[in-house]
Amino acid sequence: MHSVSTKVKLHYTDAAGVMFFGNYFKLIHDAYEDFLDSFGFNLGDIIDKSDYLILIVHSEADYRQPIRTGQSININMTVDKIKNSSFVLNYVITNEKEERIANLQTVHVAIDKSNGKKISLPAELRIQLEKHIN
Repeated sequence: MHSVSTKVKLHYTDAAGVMFFGNYFKLIHDAYEDFLDSFGFNLGDIIDKSDYLILIVHSEADYRQPIRTGQSININMTVDKIKNSSFVLNYVITNEKEERIANLQTVHVAIDKSNGKKISLPAELRIQLEKHIN
């Protein structure tokens, strides 16, 4: 499991002080990038220097409680499944009392940058994902 703690900033919320639903995905993507960085995969380098890309092809969320401006939250990410060209990540967002606020999931697929076709996950990425499988 990979965990990130953060405090919700004003710009993530609406006029009522509640987080806009789309911003949950910004938060989990930040956690995803932090996860990749933790084992030496920088998304900027992948985009600029590699011959492949990792795209999100599906996402979903279940919201249980609102998140408010200034609230401290934890984002706990796990690798759920690894296939030949894809992997699934699950995210649980909790509050300071460790109560679930939201469950989210993203499905990622490796593609060849030159033609957009699916490819096998890069071996070094697969090795790191396997270390974190749920």
